[in-house]
Amino acid sequence: MNEILPNISIDNAIFGFANGELKILLIKRDKQPEFDRWSLPGGYVYCNENMDDASRRLLQELTGISNLFLSRVDVFGDTDRYPDRRVISVLYCALVKPEQFELLAGAHAKKVKWFRVKGIKKLPFDHNVMIETALNWLRDEIWRKPVLINLLPEKFPLNQMHDLFQTFLHETIDNRNFRKKVISQELVERLNEKTKGGKQRPAYLYRMKKK
Repeated sequence: MNEILPNISIDNAIFGFANGELKILLIKRDKQPEFDRWSLPGGYVYCNENMDDASRRLLQELTGISNLFLSRVDVFGDTDRYPDRRVISVLYCALVKPEQFELLAGAHAKKVKWFRVKGIKKLPFDHNVMIETALNWLRDEIWRKPVLINLLPEKFPLNQMHDLFQTFLHETIDNRNFRKKVISQELVERLNEKTKGGKQRPAYLYRMKKK
C-alpha cells in the first residue's frame, strides 16, 4: 500500500481551448473538506513518487486523462489555505483541446466537467487564485516553453502555430517577427518535410521541442 505525504499535494489546472474560448476542467468532490463542491483535480503525493509523476497519476485517477504534457507552475503554501492543517500544494497546468478527451470521473470525484473560465464561480481553498496564476503563467511562458504542444499536431506549418498564438493571446502578431522569435527561442525544429496539396506553395513542416 502506498503511503501518502499528508502535507504535500498536487493541483492540476487543465485548460481547454476551442473556438477562441477557454475552459477549465473541474471535479465534483466526494470527500471532506468541501464535499460536493467543484474544484481543481488534485490530491496527495505518495512518499515514493516524484512530483511530476504524482500530477499525471492524480489527473488520470480523477478525470481519466492520461499522456498529457504538464508544466509545473508554482507552489502554494499559505498557512490558512487548507482547513485543519498545513498543506502545501504544487500547481501544474496544461492547455488542451477538450474534444480530444473522454472524461471519466474516478477516485474521489463524483463528476468531472469543463467550465468556462470567464465568470467562473467561487471555488474551494485557493483554487480561483491557482487558475488565475496558471493562466498568467501560460501567457508569459508561451514564447519560452511548449505550452501549446497539446493543441498542435505532431507536424505543422508555422502559419498554423502563428494563427493559434494570435487566437490564444487575442492580439495581432507580425508573421515575420513571429517566425524569428519562435525559432530563436528554440520552441520548434524544422523538419525535412513540406506540406502537400492546397492552393498555396508547399511550406516546411515543424514540430515543437519538449524542453
